[in-house]
Amino acid sequence: MISLDLEETAKKLKFLKQKHFQNANKPGKWLAWKIKKKKQGNTILEINSDGNRFTTEQEIAAQFNKFYSKLYSKDHIRKDKIGEFLSKQKIAKISEKQRELLNKEISEKEILKAINSMENNKAPGPDGLNALYYKTFAEEMIPFLKKIMNDVLNNKELPNSWRYATITVIPKEGQDLKNVKNYRPISLLNSDYKIFTSILADRLKTFLMEWIGEEQTGFLPQRQMRDNVREIINIIEHYECTKKEELALLTIDMEKAFDNLNWDFFKLLIKELDMGYKFSNAINQIYDKQEAKIKINTSESKNFMIQKGTRQGCPLFPLLFIFSIEILLNAIRKDHQLKGTNIRKCNYKIRAFADDLICIIEDPIRTIKLWLAKFKEFEEISGLKINLEKTMILTKNLTNSRQKRLTEITGIQIRKKIRYLGITITAKNSQLLENNYDTKWKEIKRDLEKWKHLKLSLLGRISAIKMSILPKMIFLFQNIPIIRSTQRFKNWNKDLSKFIWGGKKPRIKRTHLTDEKKRGGLGLPNLQLYHDACGLTWIKDWATLKKTKILTLEGADLRSGWHAYLWYDKKSIEKNFGNHFIRSSLIKIWDKYKRRFHLKTPLWISPLEACERKELGRDNWPRYKDTLIRTNNNYQMKSKEDVSKQFTNIGWSQYIQLKEYYTKDKKLGFEDQEGYWEMIMKLEKKVISKIYKKLLEWETETDLIKECMSKWAKNLGKSIQLAEWEKCWNTRLKHTYAMDLKENLIKIFYRWYWTPQKMAKFNKNASNKCWKCGIEVGTFYHCWWTCKKVKVYWKEVHWGIQKMLQIRIDLNPKYFLLGMLDIDKDRNKEVLFNYLTTAARMNLAKFWKDKEIPEIRGWISKIWEIMNMDILTFWLQNANGRPMKQTNWELVKTYLKEEKYNIII
Repeated sequence: MISLDLEETAKKLKFLKQKHFQNANKPGKWLAWKIKKKKQGNTILEINSDGNRFTTEQEIAAQFNKFYSKLYSKDHIRKDKIGEFLSKQKIAKISEKQRELLNKEISEKEILKAINSMENNKAPGPDGLNALYYKTFAEEMIPFLKKIMNDVLNNKELPNSWRYATITVIPKEGQDLKNVKNYRPISLLNSDYKIFTSILADRLKTFLMEWIGEEQTGFLPQRQMRDNVREIINIIEHYECTKKEELALLTIDMEKAFDNLNWDFFKLLIKELDMGYKFSNAINQIYDKQEAKIKINTSESKNFMIQKGTRQGCPLFPLLFIFSIEILLNAIRKDHQLKGTNIRKCNYKIRAFADDLICIIEDPIRTIKLWLAKFKEFEEISGLKINLEKTMILTKNLTNSRQKRLTEITGIQIRKKIRYLGITITAKNSQLLENNYDTKWKEIKRDLEKWKHLKLSLLGRISAIKMSILPKMIFLFQNIPIIRSTQRFKNWNKDLSKFIWGGKKPRIKRTHLTDEKKRGGLGLPNLQLYHDACGLTWIKDWATLKKTKILTLEGADLRSGWHAYLWYDKKSIEKNFGNHFIRSSLIKIWDKYKRRFHLKTPLWISPLEACERKELGRDNWPRYKDTLIRTNNNYQMKSKEDVSKQFTNIGWSQYIQLKEYYTKDKKLGFEDQEGYWEMIMKLEKKVISKIYKKLLEWETETDLIKECMSKWAKNLGKSIQLAEWEKCWNTRLKHTYAMDLKENLIKIFYRWYWTPQKMAKFNKNASNKCWKCGIEVGTFYHCWWTCKKVKVYWKEVHWGIQKMLQIRIDLNPKYFLLGMLDIDKDRNKEVLFNYLTTAARMNLAKFWKDKEIPEIRGWISKIWEIMNMDILTFWLQNANGRPMKQTNWELVKTYLKEEKYNIII
């Protein structure tokens, strides 16, 4: 029995070591667990309810069961009342093409796409069959799934297993976790059900992209949450600079919005729109009978009925929600009594990100009751309840007495700050920096202080910054790219540097840390460049002229078009451009990079937009790429007739304006071909990362040949081609999953280790002689290679590697220290060589300051460890559906057996 226990313990330790080998110090779950605040983990230890305290798992599960049974019980909302409300709304009808898409037969191609899109690491539903199971047996199962799914479309009974869910709960951050209300329910649903509903969701999403108004930015492709914040802060700026009418911003908090949506509401909405027989059948079947049980810690509650709400975890849940709430948004848009604000020809009333609504209310004391009545009316037929305690109002241009009056009318407190979509907003945009960036960085500094005691390597600390700090900062950069001073970035860099180097002097230059990995950098985020990249995504809208409503608001007081300020420097003449808090920040970013993007006049410029714009009235502005023609390496203006064929509203006066701009711009010349900025203008995805990549390339261009590369060339007595370095960074570092092994080569490359020579410079009492031989000056190269003692060690390693790999290799520091050995047409031996030399370097580094060299047995021991972990990683990756290239260790195993090294392999 004791032997079995020891064997089980040894097995667990081995898998624990493998987890560390594969995941340590890289972004992912291992690092998240390491840096996360673990107050009580995911275990719920206590729940308080009605003055009683519950501590056993059964009691806690019962309390959750009681809460959710009540939450999901059916609302008594009459169907005829819902139908009457919907019939009064002027709802855009569905087209025949859209109806056909929603109702066509489900194909095997759609099923395969849905299966492949599922994530392997997601928890399975009640039947225990995960995504990997369906991926493995997809070919056999797809025909059966196709029949079942199309039967449901044709009004046959839904499979009974699809009605069940296991609900797990996730604690809400910063809330009292002894209250069951402060947990978010996530439904674990069977994979076959999720395949079916993800197909329906893809079809529904295509329809909703056309049907839902631009005010809603939640859960739809090519819609950005930042547009909501952008509109609100521009509204505040407009009322600060131009308008003096009274304004209220009302943020609506809907209580448990996804859980309270009435099923009959969206079923009858589908019927009202006549979305089709088959699609309607599917939705009616899914939202007919549902059951669930709550899993708390290791206990499960009894089953209970679900009779309303959209299950979080179902692919349909966010889409059905925004589909339903669009009726409210549409009613607000079309109700002329609900006064928003009119700027030029555009009306601004409301913005939404799913259930996060913010209303723009002019003359609030007179009209706000009408707004609240509209929400109350929708509540009564949809089941969505407004939580007045968490609903907030921010005012602009209201005196204290008028604010008090507004509170009396609404029962809602006026706040000096409101939080909308994670951004703290006040009545003055000048406070955005302090309330968002400064507050967030204080939180980050507290985290950095806690993390400094963690045993993280250099790469681990950089990974922690990338995984935990960068997303928080990018979120702010995307929503409010308004930092004009570089001092903030310098202060942040100091804090990050202190964390990376443990408060000690940096050993690697900052530009090398931030450079791309493919150029030998370590990929540390450059926060200023990320901020600028996010700012340029806003500038992109000025260039493309697509977001008419936002651009009209952002440039409400401008006399010229956006391209006048982007290219023709109109801002230096029109001073009010820079008096705008948002515009002045953005144009500063553009000016920084403008001449890097364009040396000559770009063809995306529209001279007419630049000079003519009083309103953004045209859907399609003529640009130089439309009005110029290339002849004999020069650009000529097309004739009036040719221009008018494409742009029918171009008269002679506009054509003369075009000619005037052309005459001026041809002196500078025109770009011969589309450049990087034009590519950015066309992008819809990964825009920030693409811009950041280019800005980083410009920032680090003088560091392409790094100082350490020159030092290595000097030590080796010959130059090393850039292509050899690039292969080292882009190929050899990728031979292993283990960050510890990668980091060893990186530290060698950057000459990271302290040497006697370096330490003697800082300490007059320290000797600069080698720690091992005590004769020669302890330079970096000497300590690693030319020391007579170290040479003995490398000769033994050299002999061992030749025997293992059955090849002849010169004892060359370029191979053994930098790993720059190409073994013709034998990738496996090249990978093994890198593993073996890395083990040798790590073994030597372990005894870095010792007088004696390490024993060769230490090297062998490290090889055993790496080999075992690499083999185990390969097995586990393949078992989990994430195949990786296998390293064949047979040559090394044979050597170890022949040399009789007694280690379990």
